[in-house]
Amino acid sequence: MTARAEVRIVGGRVVTEPGLGPVAMVWLPLHGQVVAKIPPRKGNRRLLHETVRIRSPQLNGDRWQLPRSCLVRLVTAAIDRYGFIVLWRDMSKLSRCTRACLEASGAECDCACLGAHHGQDAGGWFERVGDVVVADLGECTRTAVVYGARGSDLDAVLYQGELVSERYCVDRAGRRHWPAAAQFMCAGCVTARASVWDHCHTHGFVRAPLCNRCNTRHWRGWQPQYGRAAPTRNLDDSYYRWCPEHADVCRPCSA
Repeated sequence: MTARAEVRIVGGRVVTEPGLGPVAMVWLPLHGQVVAKIPPRKGNRRLLHETVRIRSPQLNGDRWQLPRSCLVRLVTAAIDRYGFIVLWRDMSKLSRCTRACLEASGAECDCACLGAHHGQDAGGWFERVGDVVVADLGECTRTAVVYGARGSDLDAVLYQGELVSERYCVDRAGRRHWPAAAQFMCAGCVTARASVWDHCHTHGFVRAPLCNRCNTRHWRGWQPQYGRAAPTRNLDDSYYRWCPEHADVCRPCSA
């Protein structure tokens, strides 16, 4: 699988390839709220409130306490923003998925197991991209899974505004007719296959498909005026123009 060793779990710790940056992590305990540890960046609370639709996200130290019902939306949003997410999940040895979970498929699937026990079809927007690490904790089993954006077997093509004027969302039903980002070349460097959909955080519109490195470049402090980021990467932010409000001088597009 391509780029599937970029994030690994070694000895219970998350290890990333150089240059990738930190990834989001989520713990789903047996009971209680979801615990999320996401890289500390400006706009995290806004992301959780407006995109993941959590009314009052609670930050305790460096961890967010979030409702269990947000898990699928949280995973989708985190992958779009950071490229990958590691999900730690505790499950009782006697517990089973509900009937609604077992019968769910495609855009209807909103189950907390993320398809671990009933599978997902092509309607899913993420997939396992690493080995599953399992630990026996006695009364429960803890699994750690690395998720990334769903890939594509099609030859990558240049993006031509297929989602222009489309509002960004993380709901499967809302993305029902979206093409996979992996069907396109990255609109930033135009040298790698894209993996996630970038969106304007100011206006809320989908902009273009990006590879993981270009998607996180701004978050690591890169600015266009600084020149080339790496010998094999072009620096091109012209994909910003795919935002319908790009010409708004009062509220300029943001990374």
